[in-house]
Amino acid sequence: MADYLEMIDKELLVAVSNDFDYLEATKDFIGLRFFPMVKTENMKLAVIQLTEKGKVPVMALIHALDTEARIGDRPNLTEVNYELFLIKEKLNQGEALKKLLLNGMMNPDKQEALRRIFDDAANLISRVLTRIEAMACEVLSTAKLTIAENNVAKVVDYGLPATHRMAVKGWSNPATNILADLVDIQTRAKNKIVRAVMTSKIMGYLQKNTGLNSLAATLGVIASVKFVKEYILQQLGIEIIVYDGSYRLSALNDTEYYFLNEDVVTFLTTDEVLGRTFLTYTPEEDAGIIDRLEGFVAVTQYSTPDPVATWTKASAIAFPCPADIYQMYILTVGA
Repeated sequence: MADYLEMIDKELLVAVSNDFDYLEATKDFIGLRFFPMVKTENMKLAVIQLTEKGKVPVMALIHALDTEARIGDRPNLTEVNYELFLIKEKLNQGEALKKLLLNGMMNPDKQEALRRIFDDAANLISRVLTRIEAMACEVLSTAKLTIAENNVAKVVDYGLPATHRMAVKGWSNPATNILADLVDIQTRAKNKIVRAVMTSKIMGYLQKNTGLNSLAATLGVIASVKFVKEYILQQLGIEIIVYDGSYRLSALNDTEYYFLNEDVVTFLTTDEVLGRTFLTYTPEEDAGIIDRLEGFVAVTQYSTPDPVATWTKASAIAFPCPADIYQMYILTVGA
């Protein structure tokens, strides 16, 4: 029986990554909607260029006629606080495929074996993208990126000003004047807030709120999600986005975790993207194990003699970065 590892050559592995439908796989990811993925060869330069665009504009001065123009200046390029975070996962295909090929099959079906490998590759790419979404959502919820896994302990602080961090209490109590809190938040932000991102937990507080229910009753309706969204958009100019996306840490464990912090509302002063999630070439591409990719996630395959195994691995280097951290206000909601 031929070694099925030989069925997958470098060109096919590159095609798996390049042809993967990244838009379909991430269509429900809010984090990557605010921080869309972009591949770059020089991540540090890309981060500098992005964040420079977010600076407060510099004004030229008015001059009298027939006078010499003031000599302009350029900002000093400061060191960007970021790390290259490598995300990867692999699956052992040896047992599954060997069982398939040896299970009474005199002529192993190469196409079926290939399909199994490609299915595993797509699954691994999706897992890497899920980790990237978790990173983007952590930035959205905290304005920080904290990595504490697989012997990596890093914290990236994007420098959200203290005045952009707020806290309220009592929202779980229907009698609390949540509308007054929202007016105060909008006022503190100089009426610049146009969006609020939250989970259903916070939306539940709004729906049960006595004040909002009284307003709904005068219109002969209930405080539905639709009513709450439309009322706050009409009165405060804030579009509410509810996101309850979740993930699991293992296919064998049903415990789910929310991408967003359930006790946080992130207010935004823009209805456009907040920044980018930069991806760069992986160690596999740098080592020439596979050719340079147009796709975001590299897929490789290799075998090990002890234990005997065939592995398919997906990897990516990703870093979400806000263009202008001042566009975010983070509210911690106490029950």
